[in-house]
Amino acid sequence: MSLSKIKVLLLNVNRTGWHSGNMIYDMQSINMACDTINYGPGWPNYNTTDLREIISMLYGDDKPDVIYSYFTPNERVGDVYMSHYNIPESLRHFPTHFQDIKGILKIFALSDFWARKPQQFSIDLKDSSFTHCFCCFTPPYSRERDFFSFFDADIRKEIKFISHPRCIDPECFRDYGIPKVYDVITLGSMCNFYPLRSYMNSILTTNYMRLGIKYKNYQHCGTNFRHSSFVREDYAKAINGSKMLLSCGGRYHLSFNKIFEAMGCHSAYVGEKPYGERELHLEDGKNYIAVTKENFVDKIKYYLSHQDDLGIIVKNGYKTFLEYHTLEARAKDFSIKVSDILRR
Repeated sequence: MSLSKIKVLLLNVNRTGWHSGNMIYDMQSINMACDTINYGPGWPNYNTTDLREIISMLYGDDKPDVIYSYFTPNERVGDVYMSHYNIPESLRHFPTHFQDIKGILKIFALSDFWARKPQQFSIDLKDSSFTHCFCCFTPPYSRERDFFSFFDADIRKEIKFISHPRCIDPECFRDYGIPKVYDVITLGSMCNFYPLRSYMNSILTTNYMRLGIKYKNYQHCGTNFRHSSFVREDYAKAINGSKMLLSCGGRYHLSFNKIFEAMGCHSAYVGEKPYGERELHLEDGKNYIAVTKENFVDKIKYYLSHQDDLGIIVKNGYKTFLEYHTLEARAKDFSIKVSDILRR
């Protein structure tokens, strides 16, 4: 099947104005890769939840090749979306009659696998008619024991899990030419889910003056649609204004987008080794700086005193980002993976 001919019906909330761009970039890459129609809560034509009616309304006598859904069948639309878009209660559960649709490849799109309990996945995915699940944290981008503990044996037998890493927009995450005011910054939540980042922030907040490090922690922007507007370009400019961005992979040691955001903004990423390091084309000391809680201060100070080495890492990181982690790069990956499934 020709890559340009793949017709994708993408089911998801309209995320315009959402605090996090992760899912927005994922959706943009799919729109870039395929002949895509977006449908779901918050989109202008959201007037039915019945998948049979949706396909008839959008495709007439034709049909999509792929249904790519961020929702499980009959999922309850969250209150934040219902309120923000003033959605009537009659459209609360979406999509309905999902299993009634036959002969179309159905892919479940999953991001934060820890956001649902294993028991909930067993309920939501049982007999769902999904044959595949694309997830940015499918092993090798997480530890198998961690990831698959969320899915029972029946689900793992029913659905094939495909790794599909995140990506970001190079038009947003770029070099704005901002002076490097800070040596190192942190951004984002400091909750228990991010133990290493929280620890490093606490050490630097207390000791940065004594250590001779120009440090700043930017407070989290807030969540959902009610954020401080410290997102997208403003957020990227803050990264661009620092020599290094310090972060971590959370409880599960994952490859969060801050790695690529730093690379795109010409800042060196400093953090723990993530799962999937090799597959993501990451190499400690070449295009990012791997640290632990024991050595992160020493490594920061080393690179501050070896600016040429730091510059090489920044240069290599930007090259790695442009080649492997942009919207366009992920769009190509998506086309290849979906085409391969459709050919089988």
